[in-house]
Amino acid sequence: MTQPLEKSSFRHVMGHFASGVTIMTTTASGRMHGMTVSAFASQSLDPLLILVSVERSTEMHKLVMASRAFAINILGEHGEGTARFFADNARLKGPEFVEGAYHLGVSGAPLLNEASAYLEAIVDSTLEAGDHSIVVGRVIALEVRRDAEPLIYYRSGYRRLG
Repeated sequence: MTQPLEKSSFRHVMGHFASGVTIMTTTASGRMHGMTVSAFASQSLDPLLILVSVERSTEMHKLVMASRAFAINILGEHGEGTARFFADNARLKGPEFVEGAYHLGVSGAPLLNEASAYLEAIVDSTLEAGDHSIVVGRVIALEVRRDAEPLIYYRSGYRRLG
């Protein structure tokens, strides 16, 4: 049965698409910031490009546009607590990063030590799309830190394979 074209229906339908969970990070004007992101994808192998969708009203959008660099930290199956932390705006009331839990990458963005893998990128281009910007990043560094099963977001909840 066709559903009405409303935000709630759209969100419900999109919830049936499983996605990996990442933490986007950046540093601008001496401030480190992170945000849970599931709207992330590889874009091109030549050159190496990734894309991420960021709501224009967020602090992340402002800081990435200022720094022109960011990192995508790919979370493994045990990263649910980190995903929840970076999805909760209450984190903005205190420090977002705990000493010893991250290191800075070549882009200056924080790389989470618990991440299974990461990619660092410089902003190649942006495209306004509704209330978001699609940010295309040219990959400048990448690493798989450990083999781990993925953390998945599906139907409004975090899941693991199996």
